[in-house]
Amino acid sequence: MSPVDGKMQHDFTFAICAYKDSPYLEEAVLSAKKQSVPVDIFIATSTPSDYIRNIAQKYDIPCYENPKKEGIAADWSFAASHIKTPYGAIMHQDDVYFPEYAERVVSGMKKSPETLIAFTDYCDLMSDGKYHKHRMYLYIKRILLWAFYLKKVHRSRFWKRSALILGNAICCPAVSYNMEKLKELTFDTSYSVNLDWAKWLSLANTPGAFVFIPSVLMAHRIADSMETASAIADNRRYNEDKRIFESIWGKKIAWFLMHFYKKAYASNGN
Repeated sequence: MSPVDGKMQHDFTFAICAYKDSPYLEEAVLSAKKQSVPVDIFIATSTPSDYIRNIAQKYDIPCYENPKKEGIAADWSFAASHIKTPYGAIMHQDDVYFPEYAERVVSGMKKSPETLIAFTDYCDLMSDGKYHKHRMYLYIKRILLWAFYLKKVHRSRFWKRSALILGNAICCPAVSYNMEKLKELTFDTSYSVNLDWAKWLSLANTPGAFVFIPSVLMAHRIADSMETASAIADNRRYNEDKRIFESIWGKKIAWFLMHFYKKAYASNGN
């Protein structure tokens, strides 16, 4: 931190994207408040309500209201545009970050100034309030990330893409951004499900490092899967998965991979 106009400038921001009146929003804010280092926090929403405003007022944090309702990618871009610290995360309103998350991420990115994104391991937060670190699909993602346990490969375009060519092994809410490298951070509005995967693939082609911190430092809540179920039911997820696989592998191999993905949708393992 450094003083700016008599105030201490923090290194990290949690930009909390709020959608409608989530019962978990306050818990998310509290997890950001309980970080081991001082951080900036704000709420960004395109569905403003008294509920959201009251939580922001209760915890004395800004609430930025986006008058445009253009989808989740636009919401994330709007939130990113309000991050003024060197590093930041776009936080989902129902996820929880453990106290060392910001400290460990900032430390990792400062050690590699060319870092574009840093991401951590994570666990699931179940409907019963328990944390689960050992679900099968989490192990599969960790296997896909094996190369990232070797710090020398963090800058390699080949190895950055290696975690993305068979699926998205990088958990979106576990990601933080180097805002000094990504000054105009935006997301592709043609995606409503795979906007994170598409962004990682784009950044993998950009000079700079992906830094992996192999510690479970946040929990992704999976209790409410209505949006995921909706995306599967109306084929958005299938179409976007297919689109990305075709961009990586071509149509024939993409068709083969989608055969296995269609089976995975039935169990909704992600």
